[in-house]
Amino acid sequence: MRKPRVSIKQVAKHAGVSIATVSHVLNNKGNISDATRKQVRDAAQDLGFIPNRNASRLRSGQSLLIGLVVNDISNPFFSELAADVEAVAADAGYLSVMANSRDSLERQKTVIETMIGQGVAGFIISAASGSDETTFEVLKEHGVPFVLCVRDIATYAADFVGFDNFQAGVLVGRHLLERGYRDICFIGGDQRNINRTDRLNGLLHALGQQESGICIHLDMPGPATQKGGFEATLSSLKRAPRTDALVCFNDYVAIGAYEALYKLGKRTGVDVAVIGFDNVPESAAWNPPLTTVELFPRTIGRRAVIALLARITDNGSAFERVQLPPSLVVRGST
Repeated sequence: MRKPRVSIKQVAKHAGVSIATVSHVLNNKGNISDATRKQVRDAAQDLGFIPNRNASRLRSGQSLLIGLVVNDISNPFFSELAADVEAVAADAGYLSVMANSRDSLERQKTVIETMIGQGVAGFIISAASGSDETTFEVLKEHGVPFVLCVRDIATYAADFVGFDNFQAGVLVGRHLLERGYRDICFIGGDQRNINRTDRLNGLLHALGQQESGICIHLDMPGPATQKGGFEATLSSLKRAPRTDALVCFNDYVAIGAYEALYKLGKRTGVDVAVIGFDNVPESAAWNPPLTTVELFPRTIGRRAVIALLARITDNGSAFERVQLPPSLVVRGST
């Protein structure tokens, strides 16, 4: 049976002082003698009293809700990010509420406006594809603090926490060159997605630094899903049968590529290399284990909450942009 919560009234009675005196001691306010402070604290300790920080915030009118808006709630990358958002927010006395934009600008707008109506204290947002400088003006108009994460809007004045997608593409390109791959196709992802653009540009930069003979056969945008990866792989190898490496927008696209290669009678990691981005937990268990780029979603989640809490405290401070360095995880698929 759950033990009843000790009230401030009980502490006051046990200490032989007024409720107001207990409140002043707990909040370090008022002209209270050291002896009385000790008397109150001893009483609180004797009774097992735990201060309710949330109650004091509610009395002051401060919201305890943080809105987290992500592109694809089914993607393990965002599940990991959300786990640390929730944990850090809870430690600070906040409750995080997650919503799925489904990578739709219209849906993102609806979600944000609904959460504003519910009085959230601030937002952490992974912007839907096609978001630009005008997308989040509604938040500034309402004075609601927010932090962008994962997907950057480079020219927009806002806090951002994410990773260096260009460098991630460079890492992939260098790895493929070192392994001797020469006929490469980039598949999956919305063309409006800045992360996709930066990854592709990083890949091209790495390949362009080498001698001639390197070929990007095809750039095949498409849904960043398992089905999208399956269909893009079939199309790519039909149009460019010499392809010996598939660079996939994310790990979901990569598992679709695995399935397509199996259907075509090709061996992943032997006939055609496959490499992804995100390092979702299950990618290490695939056959063969997937070579991918670790993008540290939990670190992004933690840093984003810390940035938002700072923004809630001081909404007039200078904006901060954080880009974490990626790390290549080499496994059997390359």
